[in-house]
Amino acid sequence: MKKAAAVIIIGTVLSCSSLLWAGEDEDAITVLLLDSAKVTADFSRTRDAQSVLKMYSPDYAGVQDGEEETIETVRRWLAEYGAELDKGSPLRYLGEVFGVKVHVSGQLAWATYDYVFSLVSKGEIQTEDRGRCTSILRKEGTTWLIRHEHCSKAKPTD
Repeated sequence: MKKAAAVIIIGTVLSCSSLLWAGEDEDAITVLLLDSAKVTADFSRTRDAQSVLKMYSPDYAGVQDGEEETIETVRRWLAEYGAELDKGSPLRYLGEVFGVKVHVSGQLAWATYDYVFSLVSKGEIQTEDRGRCTSILRKEGTTWLIRHEHCSKAKPTD
């Protein structure tokens, strides 16, 4: 009887610990996705490409509105955007991520969220994209990284 009680207690503690651990991972992933939009928007001020790139795994492969994307695509976009900024371009990208829902399974996780990305020039919105993303993340050591992301604009309403 004492052994059965001990097994139940140990099982309960382990179960609660894994739920707490999953909660910590979910929080870390939510922060990562929110920070990803923030550091991308801050790039026009900081020109810190590494702050954006460090959120992605080296083998990142994504889809943005039907177009394939890799870590090299992101790196190239940042370089081109930085070059335009260096020439005095007034264009700035702003991003907001909200409604993040995270699911963790061991060293892998997936998250869905909504986004609004705006292209702003001299304080006025030039274009705005709204849509939904699904991200697949992988934990490397103690850090979660974006491994795959699929984002699509919302369909226009009539």
